[in-house]
Amino acid sequence: MQLRTVPQTFRGYTLDQFQREAIAYLLEGASVFVAAPTGSGKTLIADYLVAMARDVQKGVIYTAPIKALSNQKFKQFRDIYGEENVGLVTGDVVRNENAPVLVMTTEIFRNILFDHSRPLDDIAYVIFDEIHYIADEERGFVWEESLIFLPEHIRFLGLSATIANADELKNWMSTLRPEPVRTVEYRHRPVPLSHGYYAPGLGVTTLDELDRYLKAAADRREPWQDKVAFPLPDHVELVDTLGEEYLPLLFFVFSRRGCEVHAAELARNHSYLTPDEVLAVREAAQRHLWGRELQTLAGVVQLTAILEKGIAYHHAGLLPACKELVEELFERRLIKVLYATETFAVGVNFPVRTVCFDSYTKYDGRGFRPLTVGEYFQMAGRAGRRGIDEQGFVFTMVDLNFYRPGDLRDRTEDNVEPLWSQFDLTYNSVLNLTARYKTADQIREVLQRNLLVYQNERLYQSLRQELLQVSDTIAELTAQRCPHYQKDTCTEQARKIRREIDKLNRELVQLRGKSRVKRRKQILRRLHELGRKADFGIVDLCSKRERKECRYRERQLRRAERRAKEIKSSMRQILTKDRLYTAFAAKQRFLETLGYIEDGQLTARGRIAAGIYVQELLVTELLFDGTFHELSEDAVNALAVCIDYEPRRDEPARPWRIIDLSHAEEVARELGRLEKEVLNEERVRFHNSLHELAYRWSRGCSFAALMDEADGLAEGDIVSAFRRGIDLLRQLRRVCSDDKYLQAKLTRCIEKMDRDVVEIRL
Repeated sequence: MQLRTVPQTFRGYTLDQFQREAIAYLLEGASVFVAAPTGSGKTLIADYLVAMARDVQKGVIYTAPIKALSNQKFKQFRDIYGEENVGLVTGDVVRNENAPVLVMTTEIFRNILFDHSRPLDDIAYVIFDEIHYIADEERGFVWEESLIFLPEHIRFLGLSATIANADELKNWMSTLRPEPVRTVEYRHRPVPLSHGYYAPGLGVTTLDELDRYLKAAADRREPWQDKVAFPLPDHVELVDTLGEEYLPLLFFVFSRRGCEVHAAELARNHSYLTPDEVLAVREAAQRHLWGRELQTLAGVVQLTAILEKGIAYHHAGLLPACKELVEELFERRLIKVLYATETFAVGVNFPVRTVCFDSYTKYDGRGFRPLTVGEYFQMAGRAGRRGIDEQGFVFTMVDLNFYRPGDLRDRTEDNVEPLWSQFDLTYNSVLNLTARYKTADQIREVLQRNLLVYQNERLYQSLRQELLQVSDTIAELTAQRCPHYQKDTCTEQARKIRREIDKLNRELVQLRGKSRVKRRKQILRRLHELGRKADFGIVDLCSKRERKECRYRERQLRRAERRAKEIKSSMRQILTKDRLYTAFAAKQRFLETLGYIEDGQLTARGRIAAGIYVQELLVTELLFDGTFHELSEDAVNALAVCIDYEPRRDEPARPWRIIDLSHAEEVARELGRLEKEVLNEERVRFHNSLHELAYRWSRGCSFAALMDEADGLAEGDIVSAFRRGIDLLRQLRRVCSDDKYLQAKLTRCIEKMDRDVVEIRL
C-alpha cells in the first residue's frame, strides 16, 4: 500500500488515515470493504473513486439501499460532473441510463446482472453504499447476489457501518473475486459521542443514577403495592431541559403518528425562527408544494404550520414533496428540532449537535424489542458536526415502569453485533440460475458461494468441534460415576426413597373417609414398592464430601448432556450447502409443475418470470391468462397497485365496487395455496385496499379529491404504492418486447399514473 501516492486533501476536506488507506488500495487495483462509524466520512472515499473513474474515462456505478439516497447522490454528482455525465436508474426514474456515472438502487444493479438489460463492459467500479444491508431480513440477498455475479473486470467498494465481523465478510468476498479484497476498519469517531438518559424525577442522568433511583424507589414501596408507578417521560420536558445550546436536535420516534404528535406538542409553545427565517421557510414551501397544488391538503397544512416554528417531522408516510421540503430546510438549518423515524438515519446525511431517542425499544412487526447496538449507533451517529462540535450528544428517554437495571449497559460500539446472511432463494433467482447454468454441479457450486453457506459451514464445523469436546466430557464424567449410582445401594438414592416414604406416610395419616379409598390404595402400593427398595443401613457408606462431589459431577453431567442436545438441534437447523441445494431443487420442481421449466430449460412462462422481480409468478400467470390484455388501462393500473401491496396493520380489504379484479385475487389465492401445500411457505402478496384510489387516479382525479376518499390512509403511502405499481408495469413492458400491442398499452398506463405528485422531479 503506497500512501504517498494519495493526496492529503480532497475537495477541501483533509483525508483521515483510513480514507487514504482505502483510496491507496483502490489505486492498486484491489476491491475494498470499509467499516467505519456513521458520520466518519466513508462517503468521501466513494466520491474520490467516482472522481478517479472520471479522470481515466471509466464508468462507475453507485448503488444505494433506498431511493431517497440514490436521488440525493444523483443531484450531488450531477452538480459536479454535469447532467450529460450522470444517470439515475431506480424503480421510479430512468435518466440517462448510459451515462459514465450511474446512480441506482442495489436491486436495479442486481437485476441488470441477471437480465443483461445494460452492458457493463464500460464499467470499472461499483460502489455499494450501506453494504451492511446485506443483513436485512427482507432484502439482504440482493447484496449477496450482486457480489456473487459481479463481473470479474469490475472492482467494488463496499461502505458499511461498524460491524463485529468485518474480516469474516472480507474473507467471504475474497472467495468470490479474482483480485485482492482489502478491509479498512476504523473505530474512531472524529466527533466523540456523549451518552445520557432522561427520566422524570431525575432529569438528564446516567445509568448508574437510574439504577440507584430505581432501587431506592423499590425499597420505599409499601407492602400492599405490587410495584411502584412512575410518571411517563415527556419529550417536551427533555427538549426544554437541554435548551437551545443543544440545537439542532434530531429526535427519533418509532412510530409515524408519534412523530407528528410530538412535533405538534412542541410547536404549541415553542418557536425557534426569526422573522427572516420564517419568510425563507414560506418561500421554500411555495416552491416545493404550490406548483403541484398540494398546499390545501390537510397533512400539508399541518406540516407547514409547524415548519414556520423551526420544528418538523419526517417519516415514510409523508408526501415525497413534503419530505424533500423538510430535508432542504433541515440542511439549511431552518429546522431546529426534527422528529423522525429511523429511516431518516439512512436516507439523508445531515449531522446535528444532539440526537434523542423517544424509547430504547421498537416494534418490529412481531413485537416490541430493544434496539440492537448497531441500530442505536446508526441513528446516534448523526450527533456531532465535524468541524463545529467538540462532541455530539445522545439522550435516551427511559420509562422507569419498564426499565430494568442492565437494559442499556451494552450500548458501546465494542458490542456492535456481527452481520449474518439473510440469503433467500426467490423464484426469480431459481429461474435465472436454471437459465444460466446447465448442470446440477454448476448450480451447487454457485449456491455454495453465498454468505449464508460460508457462515453456516463455519458455524457447523465450530459446533461439531464443540460437540466432540462435550461428548468427551460426558464420557469422562460417566466413567467417574460411583458404581452404586441410581441403584438401591446408593446413599443418595436411599435418602430420596426415605424422603418419599415419609411424605407418603404423612399424606396417609391425613386421608379420611370413603371418598379417599382409591388414593389410600395407591399410596399403600407405592409404600410397598419403596419398602422393598429401602435399605437404611447403607446411608453411611459414603462420606459427606464424597456425596457432595457425586452431586457436583451429576450436575456437570446433566449440564453437558443438555448442551450436547442443544448443539445437535442447532446443527440440524443449519442450512449447509447440501441443504440449500435441496431447497433449490424443491423450488425448481415446483416451477416445473407450474410450467416455468421443462427439461432443464425455461419455458416462455419461465423467461417472462425471470425478468420480473416483484411477485413474478403472480404477474406471469395474469399475463398468460390474458388479464393484462383484457382489462382497461385504468383497471390495469388498479391491478398493478394491488400486486405485492403490503397493508398497514388494521388496513381492511375492500369490496369490488367500481371495478372487479376478483379473478386476479382468486389467482393469487390459488397460487398461495399451492405454495403452502408444496413448499410450506406463502410468498404471494395481493391486497386491494388501494384499488379504487388507483383507478380514480388513473382516470384523472386530482390528488386533493383522492384524499377525500382515502379513509385516513397516509398521503405518502398512497404515492409510494402508485410508484411501485408504475415500477411493476415498467418491468412487464420490458419483458413483453415481442408484444407491441401490450407494450403500447402499458406505456399509456404508466403515463396515466406518472403525473403530478406521483411524478419524480429532480
